[in-house]
Amino acid sequence: MKLDEMKIQYDKSRDGFTKESSFEVKAEKPLPKINVSGIAVKVGLCAGVLALAFIVRAFGVGAPKTDVATVSTHTENSGELREEQPGRLKYVDATGTKWAAPVRANDIELLRDGQLLRFTAGASDVLSCMDGKVLAVGTDDTLGSYVRVQNENDCEAFYYGFEEIRVQEGAEVHTGDTIGTVSVGRSLYLKVLQNGAPQDPTAYVDLSLNHG
Repeated sequence: MKLDEMKIQYDKSRDGFTKESSFEVKAEKPLPKINVSGIAVKVGLCAGVLALAFIVRAFGVGAPKTDVATVSTHTENSGELREEQPGRLKYVDATGTKWAAPVRANDIELLRDGQLLRFTAGASDVLSCMDGKVLAVGTDDTLGSYVRVQNENDCEAFYYGFEEIRVQEGAEVHTGDTIGTVSVGRSLYLKVLQNGAPQDPTAYVDLSLNHG
């Protein structure tokens, strides 16, 4: 209820005040009706959307497909990886199948801060550790005659200490091909580079197969 008006009159014949009040009661506006059925429909729609989102997230329904990762395989007796899908980067992974030693050895030693392997030859044939191309043939002042071979993954193998070299620059070689000879009892050296950076050759060569 609302106060409409109050009227006060002064009575001259009597002392004091005579208060006369009048009130008007206004009818209250009815409350709007609640559409229960409409609310129920909205709640149902929200619950349905949430349930659909949960299913999509849990089971991957409608999720975009991602590219399948490249599956790489090792070539036999080589440390290189060949890609099975085009357009992927190639790389060398030395944690899987390792190379066979370039020569049968009676003794093996790691030199030059772990960047050079020395094999004391127990046989004369020097074998290529991997498939590749002969980039250079020459002589090192310290380590002797050498052959430099690079594979398609930019991995390079340097062989030093030949008595005789049997390949030429530009020749294609395969794993196990004889690329030269070394005198029995003499040293053959191996250095490995990946993208021009020196590597630990023991990560590429299976030394357990090298003792004769």
